[in-house]
Amino acid sequence: MQKEEFPESALVRKTFIIRQMDLPPSVKLTKRSLLRWFALSFGLISSGESRNTVLLVLDALFFLLLTSKSNPSTTDIQACIKEKHQKKISEKLIRYHLNRLIESGLLVRRKARYFINNNPYAEPNNLKESFSHWFKQPANTAMGDIENVLTHLSEAYKK
Repeated sequence: MQKEEFPESALVRKTFIIRQMDLPPSVKLTKRSLLRWFALSFGLISSGESRNTVLLVLDALFFLLLTSKSNPSTTDIQACIKEKHQKKISEKLIRYHLNRLIESGLLVRRKARYFINNNPYAEPNNLKESFSHWFKQPANTAMGDIENVLTHLSEAYKK
């Protein structure tokens, strides 16, 4: 039997995964716990996840982007992980995690290097502003569209 797709599925532009989570003060005590919280809330890992590869990639990426102020390649990230954590991660796996950040809009890749996808109306390399522009605003628009459809559905079912 052939699967039938909804015609509206062609209208999907982006998928958002966001988890509403508590943010106790203890999370803010270490970079590692902040990375775990971010990865879990942003849907980069599942709640039952035990692998920490994405955390190593995020740590190296943020270190290179924000501390070293460089735009790394996958080999730069790989070398940083090896130096900081004595672990070897394949370039393919690193690209997989980076591609998820690109799909979210937070990162861009140009000439095999990774950059924060800057909010065009804010200071460069500001993660919070980039998140707000490329993720939060589109998510709010999607929420508004859902509310609009629910209003129309309510009216349609009341007739």
